[in-house]
Amino acid sequence: MKNTGLTVLVADDDIPNRFVLQAILDKQGFNVLLADDGLQAVEIFEREKPDLVLMDIRMPNMDGYEATQIIKAKSGEMFVPIIFLTATSDSEGLAKCVESGGDDFLTKPYNHVLLKARIDALLRIRELYNTVQSQRNELASHQKRLDRERELASKLFSNIVETGSLDLPNINSMLSPMSLFSGDILLVAPKPSGGLHVLLGDFTGHGLAAATGALPVSSVFYGMTAKGFSVPEIVAEINEKLMAILPVDMFLAACMIEMNPSSHTLSIWNGGIPPVLIYSEYEKKITKEIEPRHLPLGIAGGNSFSRRVDVVEMHEGDRVYIYSDGVTETVNPDGHMYGRGRLGEVFEKNENPGILFNEIYDNLKEFQAGGEQHDDVAMIELQYQQELLESMVDLKSSLVFSEGYPPSSWSLSMELDANIIRHFDPLPLLIQSVNDLQGFRGKGQKLYTVFSELFSNSLEHGILELDSDLKKTADGFARYYTERQSKLGELVTGKIKIDIKHSPKDGGGELVIRFEDSGKGFDYRAKRTALEDNITHSGRGMQLIQSLCDQVKYDGNGNIVEAIYHWK
Repeated sequence: MKNTGLTVLVADDDIPNRFVLQAILDKQGFNVLLADDGLQAVEIFEREKPDLVLMDIRMPNMDGYEATQIIKAKSGEMFVPIIFLTATSDSEGLAKCVESGGDDFLTKPYNHVLLKARIDALLRIRELYNTVQSQRNELASHQKRLDRERELASKLFSNIVETGSLDLPNINSMLSPMSLFSGDILLVAPKPSGGLHVLLGDFTGHGLAAATGALPVSSVFYGMTAKGFSVPEIVAEINEKLMAILPVDMFLAACMIEMNPSSHTLSIWNGGIPPVLIYSEYEKKITKEIEPRHLPLGIAGGNSFSRRVDVVEMHEGDRVYIYSDGVTETVNPDGHMYGRGRLGEVFEKNENPGILFNEIYDNLKEFQAGGEQHDDVAMIELQYQQELLESMVDLKSSLVFSEGYPPSSWSLSMELDANIIRHFDPLPLLIQSVNDLQGFRGKGQKLYTVFSELFSNSLEHGILELDSDLKKTADGFARYYTERQSKLGELVTGKIKIDIKHSPKDGGGELVIRFEDSGKGFDYRAKRTALEDNITHSGRGMQLIQSLCDQVKYDGNGNIVEAIYHWK
């Protein structure tokens, strides 16, 4: 076996011994370097970096023990075998060779067969060691790059999947991933007309694979909420998106709610998330549990997907709790699950609703007692505060109404039959169209409210013939919107026509909005309570429009309403 290219350093003050070793090594194909003593051996090693060293023990200036220690220190992470050349075979001397860093020893006189075998064995070990060391360094470098990429991805993920309005005063939340990326998502956004949309989701799996699904969900949620879409439409769009991109074994258990101060209701779509809990601050107990009635998102599409929501009437101070199964499935060091029972006990024992969320959090952490986390954990508490929710609009008006354009003349008409009304909410499209034609910077909330109330009046009282008096009973709003859903789902006849005309006027413009429905109408001449004096929850919609617009006119049998809005 020829060792072409490999270099051996021979350090020996005995000239004949050096020449003998040089001859043997030359014959075996090594490049040979010679040193007279330990000091010269160290200098040659630093300069030439040989692959192996044959080191005599007793030499002038610096002995073999000291030279070996220095060479080993200067080798760094590379393995350079050192064979001691010794005339002694006593155990104490050989032990000192090993203690100094020697890897083997060879007694004089030299047996060339034994010398070759010892060198070949150590060179194989050297090659293996250096290969492992190189692979380790490569893995460390790769891990460093991976950690950097994960750090960047985490920052990008956090910026893209924004948590929205979790810092609002009526919200408490926790989101604890079991790894760098969370498969649980928690999204909150104010609606253009006041109130909130909230989505809590739990993807199958954990880590980056699960978290990537949050990107399209976040985009749809925030984009459609800003444009005024409802909960059923948003969850339907998210479902279609996930159906198109997720593998068959992955889905999103999710609960989305709308907290609506104008109707004092909570609309809930729950697909696979534990029951939504409604806690009464007045009664100091859980008054309602809304069980999941739908499949998770990303499983069933088309006609198999249900948009139906549960509607619950809200009272001032009521608290809503939504959580992922990571809460109840938290495991302590003994292997026991937290469970719904322990969660329920926290509610039962609480004496101060203001610290209820913190009590749940502390109780969960105390139960876990530092044990390993096996799932992502997410939970949110929302308190119903009428005044706060009414003022909670999306201040980023560019999401709904863009920068104002120079006033111009234009008109827009839209006619909706029963089939469209039953399956499609035209309000976001209508507002977006008005925005694209003119733009009303700073007027977003007012105009959204006007359009929303006019459309609701034509649909609910004109086409569906719902009775506003339903809202006067204790559970009136819930019954009202349950009946609205039922009648809307069965609608077969009816039309709503919308005409919008804009013209420049007095440094701004005049917007004329006309809604006509095919319903029976109402007695619009009857005297009504002023908005500021109306403490009931019915009959306020049209009064609200009158307070926002410059003029409101009725025609026909009350089924035609025209609102005029001036802006500058």
